[in-house]
Amino acid sequence: MIIDVAFSRLDPTCRSASGRAVAVIDVIRATTTIIMALHHGCAGVIPVRTLSEAKAVAKKLGGGVLLAGEREADRAVGFELGNSPAEYGRERVKGKTVVLTTTNGTRAFQAVQGAQVIIACSFLNAAAAARRLTDTGLDILIVCAGKHGRFCLEDAVGSGILIDRVLNISDRACEFSDSARAAHQLFTTYQNDLLGMLRGCEWGRKIIQKGFGADLEICAQVDLTDIVPVMRESRLMGERV
Repeated sequence: MIIDVAFSRLDPTCRSASGRAVAVIDVIRATTTIIMALHHGCAGVIPVRTLSEAKAVAKKLGGGVLLAGEREADRAVGFELGNSPAEYGRERVKGKTVVLTTTNGTRAFQAVQGAQVIIACSFLNAAAAARRLTDTGLDILIVCAGKHGRFCLEDAVGSGILIDRVLNISDRACEFSDSARAAHQLFTTYQNDLLGMLRGCEWGRKIIQKGFGADLEICAQVDLTDIVPVMRESRLMGERV
């Protein structure tokens, strides 16, 4: 089993997603938020690229839909929800479909549309995500959302914890790309203080400045849920693994 990591959604490796099992990671905050929504009974999350696309999809779907999105961490004007995982409690999202657009995370799903399996992963569901990926029997590509195409420490560490969980359960020989080895090493460096890493990384500092510091405490929780968002015809559906 080959394990590879793309450190941003613009990495050329994303173009070779076909035939692989892909995990998309945006620790701060998109995939954390998606997982939290599905953990709390959301009917599904539809990730889209733009604000106008989100509005069009929500309008087409009609009732039972929540329009959610952010730009540069702030809730989009006129949208019902932003990208804070704290907003996605059971009383708000249970039974609802969320149409979500974010600056980086939701775009990463569009970058790997040719993959055989696409899931969302964060610290919240790392062990369950590892089980779902290994169950496919496919080679694995982990795609970090990054920030505007650039490397983000927190997403690399998120890739590393997923690799660590795969190693813990896989009975297959694993072959690592250099980026996968680097991600795993970063996780071992920060595994005992993930919250500190989130507070100190570039995007984490920005989130704190924006007044969303409490979100990082949610993002830092490890293996909170066994829910794995799996892409089904452009919609992420929660599977318990």
